[in-house]
Amino acid sequence: MKKLALLDGHSLAYRAFYALPPDLATPSGQVTNAVFGFTSMLIKLLDEESPDAIAVAWDRKEKTFRSERYADYKATRETAPDIFRSQVPLIKEVLEALKIPQVSVAGYEADDVIATLTKRGREFGYSVMVVTGDRDAFQLSSDDITILYTRRGISDTVHATPSWIHERYGIDPERYVEYAALRGDTSDNLPGVPGVGEKTAAKLINAYPTLEDLFTSLGDQSPKLRENLAGSRDQVLLNRELMTMIDEVPMDDLNPSDLDLEPFDRDVVRSLFDDLAFRTLWQRLEELGGVTVAERTITDVDVVTATSVEAALSLASESAMVVDPVWDGPELVGFVVAGGNPTYVPLEVSQGLLAGSSVEKDGSSGARIIGHDVKPFLVALMEAELPVPHVEFDTMLAAYVINPAQRAPSLEDLAYRELGITVNEADRVDGEGAQSTFSFEESSLDLETPARRAIAIAELVDPLTSQMDARGGLDLFNAVELPLVSILAYMEAAGVGLDVEFLTSFGENLTSRIGVLQSEIHELAGSSFNVNSTLQLRKVLFEQLGLPVIKKTPKGAPSTDATVLEKLADQHEIVSKLLEFRELDKLRSTYVESLLKLVDDDGRIRGRFNQMGAATGRLSMEQPNLQNIPARSEEGRAIRKAFVAAPGTVFLVADYSQIELRILAHMSGDPGLVEAFANDADIHAATAARVNGVELSEVTEEMRRTSKMINFGLLYGMEAYVLGQRLDIDRNEAQIHIDQYFVQFPDVKAFMSGIVDAARESGYTTTILGRRRYLPELHSRSTRDRQMGERMALNAPIQGSAADVIKKAMIDLDRELRLSGSAAEMLLQIHDELVLEVPTDEIEAVTELTVTTMEHVTELRVPLKVSYGVGATLADATH
Repeated sequence: MKKLALLDGHSLAYRAFYALPPDLATPSGQVTNAVFGFTSMLIKLLDEESPDAIAVAWDRKEKTFRSERYADYKATRETAPDIFRSQVPLIKEVLEALKIPQVSVAGYEADDVIATLTKRGREFGYSVMVVTGDRDAFQLSSDDITILYTRRGISDTVHATPSWIHERYGIDPERYVEYAALRGDTSDNLPGVPGVGEKTAAKLINAYPTLEDLFTSLGDQSPKLRENLAGSRDQVLLNRELMTMIDEVPMDDLNPSDLDLEPFDRDVVRSLFDDLAFRTLWQRLEELGGVTVAERTITDVDVVTATSVEAALSLASESAMVVDPVWDGPELVGFVVAGGNPTYVPLEVSQGLLAGSSVEKDGSSGARIIGHDVKPFLVALMEAELPVPHVEFDTMLAAYVINPAQRAPSLEDLAYRELGITVNEADRVDGEGAQSTFSFEESSLDLETPARRAIAIAELVDPLTSQMDARGGLDLFNAVELPLVSILAYMEAAGVGLDVEFLTSFGENLTSRIGVLQSEIHELAGSSFNVNSTLQLRKVLFEQLGLPVIKKTPKGAPSTDATVLEKLADQHEIVSKLLEFRELDKLRSTYVESLLKLVDDDGRIRGRFNQMGAATGRLSMEQPNLQNIPARSEEGRAIRKAFVAAPGTVFLVADYSQIELRILAHMSGDPGLVEAFANDADIHAATAARVNGVELSEVTEEMRRTSKMINFGLLYGMEAYVLGQRLDIDRNEAQIHIDQYFVQFPDVKAFMSGIVDAARESGYTTTILGRRRYLPELHSRSTRDRQMGERMALNAPIQGSAADVIKKAMIDLDRELRLSGSAAEMLLQIHDELVLEVPTDEIEAVTELTVTTMEHVTELRVPLKVSYGVGATLADATH
């Protein structure tokens, strides 16, 4: 029987768009994530299903009978993003080049076209496969009609057969429309019956042959359900009508035989794929002569277990080991090494293999590994007191360097996107048939999945290396990002000391003060209410107390955010109490309570550094975020006081002074900025003196404040409107300040204009160490998106270069500390500052070493300057 495949164009395009990062783009900046994902799914279909005929159905802009029947049909659906809409013509161009028929009919949706072609396909003797992300298509499922449903992403699909639908929803496909009618569809703005979920809907459908029978038997239901069903009767019946796919769309001249697959022109497709930068997709097509696609699933992996130290040592070689860790819950129990037969190495026999035969200069063992997101593996090895191997390659990190906007792609997505490889999750291994000797506990481990992952990792190294080289990121990867992995792992494993007794006492004090404030707020309001409830607070402030509404939320309600309360502070005593309440409540919940929950038994707290958390290259932290510890308020400093150095040590906190402005001076070469930094002047006062035409000694605090706001605001593309808000002046006056600034610093303005123009031309910005950030937003049809892209183009080279400098400083300082034999340890990186724990007898030497290393990490047109503080607590060391 011949097979006809019918694809729901917009549904699959949306799936692809939201599954893949928007940084997938051509060199000219055209976003291609939806095009790439759609084409990948198409290739997967051609390879795995081998259809004889195929068509893609599209929705059209004209109104359909559904919107005429129900005016609110899809009324709440948001307009598709510009960067999605700009890709639909490209998807159609790909389909045209591949000679894939495309069908759309005015007045009907793609669903109806698919239903009609499905019916005709069956009449002509075809089996039919419908490919969609829309569950409405389940109504078509039968023995000869399979729904290939995309659940999420571009590779997670399921064959929604009648048996699968019955198992999943508890109903047969022919009743799916009625089931869905009861539940409603928020995406189409079709309300369901209140209180009717999946189980209740299935129960009702199976109890009555039709909806009409259900509604004539409402007396059988509970009072509440009876009431809800009765009130929703008309809507449910309308839902059924609108959800039913029409299989009589007028397409008299189109038959399934017209949709047979045809050979495509190789040169045309190659040219188009080159333009779209679809290197891997073209390779897959070419391997199969342009007819079907060589996509591979890693299956049937036999895992050998190393049951002795000697067996593990036999895996050692001159080349790096490709590994993937094996976890039993949160605990590392071993790792799989890729090879002819992937081998599982339990931790208890791994020490010799991990130690290698020599020791690297950075202190790590001689063993070298390649993996995907290897830092958690290294941390676990440290916690197990095992040798830590040298990291030679990390596929997740490489993907991040290639395009940092994709942050931390999963191995499964990366392998599928780059190689067309599907890394399936294996069934849990019970040991039977494996060439291994397992203990009873080991037999439940899933070894096949890490084995498959290790195979995929090995195959990714060469193509990712080539891409980094082509994009100018290979040096950054090898010199900065890769060496940093082990350093961050050591910092995570070390953690930082927390004075639990002090923090607990401080938390109790906060709770007491919060209680007093709440009572005072209630007294001033004249009634008790939930201070944390926006609705109740809104009623108290603007109805009971009659305070003026300064700003409204997007939904039109009076705003009670911090900026509003600050402006109302002089109008009623309750407002200052509310601001203080919020500050203390946030300190208690966000810092005190969270930190106490996360402290380990040894009294140290260990956060996780995210090396791939920001497109600019900056490090971030989580669980907890120790980069966000408040420092300005008295209470915030008290939080810092809870972080304590180990006995016999003190904290050394060293931070770069105004590093982003120094980088701006370096990159712009503006003589005024360069001179100010060269003279070690107060940069904000020096700027104010030039802009206002006064001597440095005549600069007022207000002048300096304005200049400081402009200096830092320009780094983020701040415009006059925002500057005016922050300085509490009108927009015109703010623009005058900005214009005066640029008169005095013309090369800064030229640099800013030039960097945006260059990014628009090349599609990306570059830092001083070659880190690229791709900015497809610069080519968006949306004015708002383009303006956002321009702001990012201004900020990315500056903030990214600052990130490069601090990362390089960490690497250099780590090396110098090891070479000097110091026992000092780096514990934290808080953006522009490093926190070290230093033995008290080493503090003078380590301070000098740290400052010297940080100040000479790279050569700029202006000197890098580092300030530092020393103390037993983080508060004492903050300067």
